[in-house]
Amino acid sequence: MTDTSASILSPAVARGTPVLDVQNLRVRFGRGPQVVDGISFELTAGECLGIVGESGSGKSVTARSLIGLAGTGAHVETDHLRLGERSLVGLRPATWRGIRGRKIGFILQDALSSLDPLRPVGREIADALRLHTRLSPAARGVRVQELLTAVGMPEPHLRARQRSGELSGGLRQRALIASAIALNPPVLIADEPTTALDATVQAQVLELLAQLTASGTGLLLISHDLAVVKQLADRVAVMRAGRIVETGSTAEILEAPQHDYTRSLIAAVPTGRPRGERLSVSSSPVLPATTGALGTQTRPHEPPVAPEQHPVLDAQRLTKVFRTPDRSLMRAVDDVSLTLHPGRTLGLVGESGSGKTTVARLLLALETPDHGTVTLHGEPWSPLPESARRHRRRQMGAIYQDPSASFDPRLTVEQILTDAAGNGSGGTRQHRTRVAELLDSVGLASRTRDSRPAHLSGGQRQRVAIARALAPRPGIIICDEPVSALDVTVQAQVLDLLNDLQQEFGISYLFISHDLGVVGHMSDSLLVMRGGRIVERGDTEAVFRSPAHEYTSRLLAAAPRL
Repeated sequence: MTDTSASILSPAVARGTPVLDVQNLRVRFGRGPQVVDGISFELTAGECLGIVGESGSGKSVTARSLIGLAGTGAHVETDHLRLGERSLVGLRPATWRGIRGRKIGFILQDALSSLDPLRPVGREIADALRLHTRLSPAARGVRVQELLTAVGMPEPHLRARQRSGELSGGLRQRALIASAIALNPPVLIADEPTTALDATVQAQVLELLAQLTASGTGLLLISHDLAVVKQLADRVAVMRAGRIVETGSTAEILEAPQHDYTRSLIAAVPTGRPRGERLSVSSSPVLPATTGALGTQTRPHEPPVAPEQHPVLDAQRLTKVFRTPDRSLMRAVDDVSLTLHPGRTLGLVGESGSGKTTVARLLLALETPDHGTVTLHGEPWSPLPESARRHRRRQMGAIYQDPSASFDPRLTVEQILTDAAGNGSGGTRQHRTRVAELLDSVGLASRTRDSRPAHLSGGQRQRVAIARALAPRPGIIICDEPVSALDVTVQAQVLDLLNDLQQEFGISYLFISHDLGVVGHMSDSLLVMRGGRIVERGDTEAVFRSPAHEYTSRLLAAAPRL
């Protein structure tokens, strides 16, 4: 981390001073069951407490309850909840507004919905400074640039003028972190703060968070990434079904876990696990042998086709140029070629803003290339008029990085999946059976069918997105960070599911991820992307064992490990 980033961190309070005390916190919605069921913990200045657990375990509800944002219909009870010497029980909304940001910073899991899409991110970060400090407009502008630099934002002067929709997922996450730390609050709650970040930028952000704790900030870190928790946390609390089932020092929890659930979390980490090895606790395939998410249209598994034969998707010399807010041209994708073969997985890794998602959109024909072509099963795909592609779109599915932005919030899960399967509005026994199969395949309870996306956790929404991609029975799926929102146990189930589907039906995947452990486990071959170009390609195991490009070496070295 640069001297500039270090200089913006001012000491909070003396290390070891209690900054947050939570005793017997209970939260339920309406007349439903307790989603947080009597948890207690303390946080001191200069300490990082990590909370880990499966999606829906109550981690994020706990975090939101600590800042008065548990949600509509939430009933929050606690024996006491204190920020330093101040009670946070029964505060009015106006009082909470004076605490959030200034006394408690909050990094949300969902960067896209947390940032105002109508305003440049620089102005949004500056708002906290305008409301809570006496800095002049010029001084606020300098501070914004310092914050963006501290969180590893490339070209901070340019990015500050862009709106959230113009930024990649990783860049949005960095802008959100900059906003949360703008006022140096004594307590920082980070809910999956590095979910969308590549390894090198993740390392920068983790170093920044470590500097914040060293300055006296109390950090409550919520993460499904155990390697990140190991790197930052002093203590770990393992949460399941609204309760803390195990707590202790980080070394105790990760090296000698006592609870079966904690052991299953650690066993599910994919880093270093061979291609095809099962990660989830169950030894049986997630997908039944002859039925499941793709219905009854089964076919025997065929050996992968030799690389020189019959590609299912082929892109040649793709180039895409965008105009930036200052009217200059940015080459987001620069002369990229790739080939995807039947029943194979091609991994694509690179830093945020390197062009990975733009490549995915070009392959899906959601963007038109300025130069280059894409063929699907040997026939022209892009550029073509949409009318010529529409009847073939079901051959290619997609799992997006941000499921919230890709769902109609008015529809239930059942309606989303039925529509994706092309079965009309649903309601018949056949349609309901189909939805049940899809939900079961991605590890969701059947009652989820009646929920709307806004009422699901981030991990649950991502699983619905995967089920939706499977619904039309595609032969190719473009996976853009498909497990980034999932805890390790559900991630393991989903990765096993994707492997099962590939073995059973010969599905081909383009697998985009910042998580090198996931890509290493899932991919047969690998592309490394930087600055819009492919800088390295080859067999995944060979690239991991002996990277040829200096950037690939830095990516591998920066990845946190258990």
